[in-house]
Amino acid sequence: MAGKSTWTHLVRFKHKGVPTFGQLVDPKEDGDLDEQFKAEVATGDPVFNNITLTGEVVTVSRNSLLAPFATVPIVINTGLNYKDHVTESLFYSTPDLAPPIPYIFYRPGNSIADPYPSLLRTYKVQQECLDYEGELVFQTGSRRLKDISVEEAKKNIVGFTTGCDFSPRPGKVLGKMNYIFSKAFDQWTPAGPVLVNPSVIGEIPEVDLITKWNGKVVQSDNSRNMIFNVAQILSAMSVGTTVEPGTVVFSGTCGGGAWFASEGKPGTGINDGDEVEVEIKGIGKVRAYPKFD
Repeated sequence: MAGKSTWTHLVRFKHKGVPTFGQLVDPKEDGDLDEQFKAEVATGDPVFNNITLTGEVVTVSRNSLLAPFATVPIVINTGLNYKDHVTESLFYSTPDLAPPIPYIFYRPGNSIADPYPSLLRTYKVQQECLDYEGELVFQTGSRRLKDISVEEAKKNIVGFTTGCDFSPRPGKVLGKMNYIFSKAFDQWTPAGPVLVNPSVIGEIPEVDLITKWNGKVVQSDNSRNMIFNVAQILSAMSVGTTVEPGTVVFSGTCGGGAWFASEGKPGTGINDGDEVEVEIKGIGKVRAYPKFD
């Protein structure tokens, strides 16, 4: 029925040439999408709680989907948020690496890429030790947030999606500490394909995450094993800093990175044209093929 405002699974695509949100007509329990699927066109933006379903149903191509965000003032990354990832990182750092509070860093909104880019441009500076990081991603709502509690944070997350935080590791070309710069390139980090309402998967999701590299499972974990859950991350982000509406947050990756498995050996990461796929059960998959310049 036209005029409804309730949404559960939003995708974003170009409708009549304009980026538009749509509600999945028949979302699958596991979050997967067919190559062609039906969506009900919507107006508005979930960040501002004004999504309205129009009643118009269209056929959408999965591979043409946009990232499911219209408003992205900034992207937040959370580092070392799974114990096994902390453990595998110790060869490169100090024994007291485990975070007492979330490790947080920032990058531009333009660094978000669509969920199914055919080729992901990879610059020379990113190629030497390129790694994958499957992550649960969330977006904040319409309020400007500062110094909020964990309980408040739970109420200010509008939805969850899947992300692959491609990570150029330290090397001769990049150096040892340029990870923020190297993750911040335009349209670098695939996210999507669906923004799932917390009413579907919970305010603190416990969802399975799987990363595949050329078809082989290289990461497998559940978000219940995060050191800091999504609400704790958002609360920590707001300490002394205003979190703007629509902020997109990557909640951290689990163990299994190629660079860590080789203890930093050059040439053991993603190669030109490799396929990397991240799936979060109940949310969906992103897939990309880094293309080296």
